[in-house]
Amino acid sequence: MEKIDATIVIPVLNSEKTISNCLNSIRSNDTKYNYEIIVVDAGSHDHTVEMASYYTDKVIKGKPFSINRNKGIEAARGEIICFTDSDCIVPENWLDGLIDSLRELNAKDPKIVGVGGPNIPLAYSKSPVETAITHAMRSPLISFKARNTAQYKKYREVNHNPPMNSACFKKVLEEVGGFVEEPGYPEDIDLDARLVSKNYKLYYLPEVLVYHKHKSNFDGFIRQMQDFGFKRYRVNRRHRHIARFYHYGPLFLCLMLFSPLFFVPLAMALTNALFISLKNRAFKLFFLITRLTIDFYLYYGSGEIKAIVESIS
Repeated sequence: MEKIDATIVIPVLNSEKTISNCLNSIRSNDTKYNYEIIVVDAGSHDHTVEMASYYTDKVIKGKPFSINRNKGIEAARGEIICFTDSDCIVPENWLDGLIDSLRELNAKDPKIVGVGGPNIPLAYSKSPVETAITHAMRSPLISFKARNTAQYKKYREVNHNPPMNSACFKKVLEEVGGFVEEPGYPEDIDLDARLVSKNYKLYYLPEVLVYHKHKSNFDGFIRQMQDFGFKRYRVNRRHRHIARFYHYGPLFLCLMLFSPLFFVPLAMALTNALFISLKNRAFKLFFLITRLTIDFYLYYGSGEIKAIVESIS
């Protein structure tokens, strides 16, 4: 049986609009490594499985409404597990960039067991709302130093690499028990928190990127932000060593919106919109970004509040 260097694990659910582009970009990689692609389906009702079967080595049936990355890891033959998402597109050097860097860094320091890179916004449409969301998600008064939108200029040690663009040794993933796949829980942040607590190290790779699609409408953005806030509080409560004061910025700004201090988040939203409009010379987005910034404070913060209430009830 042919040796497999790496396994790419991709969770999917009703991803027919994006999965072909994602898998085709992986198959277009010019790589020196032998690899396999495993797609794990969470119960799609569209043509996702049929389309994925054309490109992949395995399509595995996972649990409904679960991310199911553990099933992909269990079935993997590769020494290294690479992760991306079904709405991502990877460049032609993606696999070699992840695998080369992980092996080289691990050879220098065996404690370095995982790597990951940045993601660049991918917009399928030119709608003003989708464009505003892609800009807003990377603005300093919304991102709050979030790793999933960070773009650093140099290699650096980090506490988290989002699994839309990351790689880790399979044996290490198995050692810590894989992902904690609980509904409403950030299994990727939790996994990296457990790795760091065992004195393993994760590194950021500035040159290894993927293109990732953001939400394209207000409703999707709102639901995602509330979900992010809910999950952030839950994982910080379980892993207090990764909690940072700025994680709770949206919570306090949310409360301010309903207090005499409402002008503080409002002023921040206007400043954020002005900054983005000037930076991108897109003044028609000013009011959209103002609304998105306020929505972020309101719904991310309310997600954190919901998690706090549930934890004490």
